[in-house]
Amino acid sequence: MAVTAIDLRTGQAPRRLLQAIGSAGAVLAMIILGASVLLRLGTRFGDDGQTLSMLAPAIEGAARSLHRLAASGVGILAVAATVLCFRQRHVVTGALRPTVWIVAATVVLAAIGPLTTGYRFATVTVTNVAVGVVLLMSCWWLRETLVHGSTRSARRDPLPGAALIVFLAHVASGAAASALEMRGIRWVAYAHLATAILVTMFVGAVLWDQRRSKRLRALVAGTASVWLMQIAFGVALLWIGQRPIWLGVLHALLTPLLAAGLVSIAVRSAADNCPPWHEMHHDDA
Repeated sequence: MAVTAIDLRTGQAPRRLLQAIGSAGAVLAMIILGASVLLRLGTRFGDDGQTLSMLAPAIEGAARSLHRLAASGVGILAVAATVLCFRQRHVVTGALRPTVWIVAATVVLAAIGPLTTGYRFATVTVTNVAVGVVLLMSCWWLRETLVHGSTRSARRDPLPGAALIVFLAHVASGAAASALEMRGIRWVAYAHLATAILVTMFVGAVLWDQRRSKRLRALVAGTASVWLMQIAFGVALLWIGQRPIWLGVLHALLTPLLAAGLVSIAVRSAADNCPPWHEMHHDDA
């Protein structure tokens, strides 16, 4: 009976359920982003201005079905997270902000969904990609907060947050380059390259800052490896004349992995910077 009372008081059940929602939401967001980039990179505009798919019909159909199923799943998870956060708000306070972002991103993606057909508007494509990455980051933020975060007041380092903002700008420039290249406009790729240099500076600073953390050593090494691979694929895409679809898809799929790594570093480093309990107790006294 004592164990049951502790579980109820600490809110372990709703926390674990929200943790599972965050993990599942991140996987579904990854599927949404992957299916979207495959369909976009496999589409060309014909001479009549109509879109033509260069993918095999079976692959195109599977990608569209996965996209629809994953999008529906995210909607269900967003509703479940909202209900849990409202009913258990006193025991899952750390889950509130990421849940708000999950719901906001889901609503935006649902609203612009009908406008994505035919890639008629480049701004819609950019918004779709950027908000999709925000959705994945928010889901992973929810998961990381409940697993590694702290309910205590942390001395937050602004650098990881700034790196995430710059990274999102880089993602948006990449989506713009892809959307406009379909229309024969290629100069935006150089703007994407410029933001890549800026992101390298910020991501490098975050990784360097956390290099001595024993708890984050594996995470920092993995995030650095993903970033180096994305740079390598990006350089290859700039130099290759006839760009294979698979290379563009691989380059794009590293984006959500890097985003998740940066979110994990931000959450876990903030938890590490929390003052010890006895210091907080002394300050309160």
